[in-house]
Amino acid sequence: MEDKFSTSQKQDFIINLSEIIPYTIEFSKDAKEIILTKGVITGEISLDSLALELAQRFDIAYEDIFFTLNDNNDFLINIVSENFIDISIAESTILEMIANELPYTLKNADTHKVFTYITENLFGIPLIGSMYFGVIDRGTNLLQVRSLTGCPLNCPFCSVDEGPVTKTKHRDFIIDSDYLVNTYDYVVKEKKLKKAEAHLDSQGEPMAYPYIVDLVQGLANNPNTAIISAQTNGWYLTEKLVDDLESAGLSRINLSINSMELNKAKRLSGRGDYSLQKILDMAEYIANSKISLLLAPLWISGINDTDIEEIIKFSKGINKKEKRFPPLGIQNYLIHQQGRNMKGVTSKTFKTFNEQLREFERKYDVSNLVLKQSMFESYKSNMLPNPLKTGEIISGRVILPGRLNDEIFTVAKNRIIHVTGAEGLSVGTKIKARIVRNRHNIFFAKKV
Repeated sequence: MEDKFSTSQKQDFIINLSEIIPYTIEFSKDAKEIILTKGVITGEISLDSLALELAQRFDIAYEDIFFTLNDNNDFLINIVSENFIDISIAESTILEMIANELPYTLKNADTHKVFTYITENLFGIPLIGSMYFGVIDRGTNLLQVRSLTGCPLNCPFCSVDEGPVTKTKHRDFIIDSDYLVNTYDYVVKEKKLKKAEAHLDSQGEPMAYPYIVDLVQGLANNPNTAIISAQTNGWYLTEKLVDDLESAGLSRINLSINSMELNKAKRLSGRGDYSLQKILDMAEYIANSKISLLLAPLWISGINDTDIEEIIKFSKGINKKEKRFPPLGIQNYLIHQQGRNMKGVTSKTFKTFNEQLREFERKYDVSNLVLKQSMFESYKSNMLPNPLKTGEIISGRVILPGRLNDEIFTVAKNRIIHVTGAEGLSVGTKIKARIVRNRHNIFFAKKV
């Protein structure tokens, strides 16, 4: 090995992989793979595969390719060769190999489930039809924009059974930000909206999306966007992220705080390491930014009754400048068939719930606890055309496995469709299914 390095004809060609891919890079425990991480995205690349790709492309010996982490945690690829290596071509070769291999190993760092990265090349149609991801139109100027699934919390009341302890969800999805923006632009144009609201929510935690600042900027670039709002449980909030979102054009953050008492907050988040103080600090930081803050506690009767009053007082103390939107959006606990429901807890009727909110308005001298659509500059609008009727039989191919064991996705008439009863079907398999639900351009079908 030493003779090889002392040969005068041989040169070292060094590529800093950390400079050409937007991931944190580290060796796996056995040093046979590199682990790439960006936010909640994590995946592996085999070093053998990477070395073989370079060896074949540049006609060099496999054993003359070395991988190291320097003192700055930059990942370096050192190629020893008698031949000249064009670094730009080598970098392109590496990027192509990673782009081809990484999607097969992606996982969600929060849930530890397979992460499927969805691009426009995969579907080739607007991201309309799924409840998990894409753009959802419910007949108003507010469009739900869903970038990923999965959540770091294990809330015992989760309406969609999300988080690491989920018993129903077996896969997560993450969407290319340009693909989402293109679909949003398409829907805004089709609906002829002039004052659209892009609302970032998800079956999970929207702030976990690694490209959320780029997404907000892309949505803000549409001249017909009037509001960009986002739901969050606060887990991933930092002062820097708030600053970046403010610069990108985010209008409002709806922040969930369900208790002002640490142990109860931990219980209701399903996380023993939940930091209530951090969430409270971030709430105050947002309130002092240009982003509007709406605190959105879930009122769980018999569990956090006194907390709701404490949250109202907390909001009054930190959020004195808010004029555009209501500063509080207290939610009524509901029982959901597909969610996690708290034992022994019942739902209030909305009549009782609203009466109690009005009592709080009088008691604490606050207004707008009973929310109305008009308070958020929201209004009804025409809906996107619905191209599929209930009972209609569709034919297609399996495009992706779904989140449930027996679920897959197919496409028909420019829409994405959830199909159940399709356990074991592989991608590419032909399938026929009957549409069983088509509300709000979200489509469910059963295999026939």
